[in-house]
Amino acid sequence: MNEKKPDRVGQVFAALGKSVCYVALFLGMQVAVMLPLIVNAITKMVSGDMDGAYDLLNADAMLYTLLSGLLTIAVVLAFYLIRRKKLSEALWLRPVSTPALFSGAAVAPGLYLIIAFALALLPEAWQESYGEASANLGEVSAVGLIAVVVVAPVLEEFIFRGLVLNRLSRVMPWWLAVVLSAAVFGACHGHPVWFCYAFVLGSVFGFIVLRTGSIVPTILAHVVFNGIGQVFSAVPETEEGTELLIAIGVLLAVAIVAPILDRKGIAALFRSKPKGEGGDEPPAARNTYDYDPWEK
Repeated sequence: MNEKKPDRVGQVFAALGKSVCYVALFLGMQVAVMLPLIVNAITKMVSGDMDGAYDLLNADAMLYTLLSGLLTIAVVLAFYLIRRKKLSEALWLRPVSTPALFSGAAVAPGLYLIIAFALALLPEAWQESYGEASANLGEVSAVGLIAVVVVAPVLEEFIFRGLVLNRLSRVMPWWLAVVLSAAVFGACHGHPVWFCYAFVLGSVFGFIVLRTGSIVPTILAHVVFNGIGQVFSAVPETEEGTELLIAIGVLLAVAIVAPILDRKGIAALFRSKPKGEGGDEPPAARNTYDYDPWEK
């Protein structure tokens, strides 16, 4: 038993090291693509044109986000295709049954409502800070819609569930892998409020991935979640708030009906394994954790 510990510990550190590299790719690509924008903004700040720098960042941020996201996805896919690795194993891009496919999307409206309600309970100063940080997401545009609803969900599921959670779940208990990957996912969003709700999303998505053995359901769930955000961003603000109330009412109805329609897929996420297969381990994914690095 003791002779195997160094190798097991080495595998844990190797998985952590790979995860760091994946996150560095995710962040580094954004910085590299946005470097011209950052330089121009700093130049305006130095010259005293603070408003110009702010407008520049808000006007072009979504375009650069879209470009960096597409480039990162291309790099990840090219890397594994050149190495002739199966994407079903390298990224957990595996086909699943129809109920499993929609399991994440069915709970996404409910998650959005819960998070929106939690945000509404935050202190006013926190809400203002969060509003300023997400100002560039408030205006709906074609570029922003593609970046937020299509590219971001694919990219983030590739990195944080397909690569980071994938590797971590092979060398540590599933719950620890989910918590760590969700924490990194939250941290990469920057703002403390974003961290909190991204951590919740990352935990739910991580659980779904390990239960279904695929990131395809969480890509769809992520698309739905971000899409709802874009819809609410387009709802006009009026003194009466009628439009907003209608939008909330529609979303509440969808949040109730969707899980009922996909009850088989959601029930499967919580179904216990048959006896003899380990009742406390949810992973349906292959190549997941099968030993305890901290066992005595």
